[in-house]
Amino acid sequence: MSIKKIKVSPNIKNLDDIGLLERICSKDDDEAYNEFVDRYYDSVLEQCIIKCKSRNVDLHVGKQIAHEIFERIRKYKSFDKTKLNTQNRRKAILGWLYKFLVRLFYDYHNSQKKEEVQVNSYFDDLVAEAKNIDPEALASKRDLAKDILGKLNKKEKEVVITDLEYKRGQKYLPDDVNESLAERLGVKKDTIRKIRERAIKKIKLALDEINQ
Repeated sequence: MSIKKIKVSPNIKNLDDIGLLERICSKDDDEAYNEFVDRYYDSVLEQCIIKCKSRNVDLHVGKQIAHEIFERIRKYKSFDKTKLNTQNRRKAILGWLYKFLVRLFYDYHNSQKKEEVQVNSYFDDLVAEAKNIDPEALASKRDLAKDILGKLNKKEKEVVITDLEYKRGQKYLPDDVNESLAERLGVKKDTIRKIRERAIKKIKLALDEINQ
């Protein structure tokens, strides 16, 4: 996507950042949109490039995501100034934009995971420890998984399922996946590790019970 440069009227130029966003979200306004992009694009692109370098992702992906962030703002018109929680408006808006960035990188990793080299997750290793379980003798592997996952609470189950999705492709979850997971669960990123540890203990206990 290329950002079309157009002449912006003084009325638009004089709007503050929140005024621009409210105008963009209330109607289709090319002037307001281009002025907002002009003010924030470089900062958004910088964060996308940093994310690409930290995750060893091609930089063109970051550029595409930077463009997509602004396109989503214009398409979904979801800005709500009452949810900004800081007096520094630029910092607050950048934080709001960063949430789009996290979701889009999450989507990117999700689309790429099937192409990555398969490695064992801790769940695979735990199942391997249950030496007396013969999968051929089980009516359904799904029943076994359902029984084990049924012993986890909602947050533990979400962490385990996310691990199963991503740790087949790499040993650790990408930072943006962790951030998105923490946001969905309403917890801090450090808390994810504690939830995972509790889930592992419950899974081990469930496997021990099956093995008895």
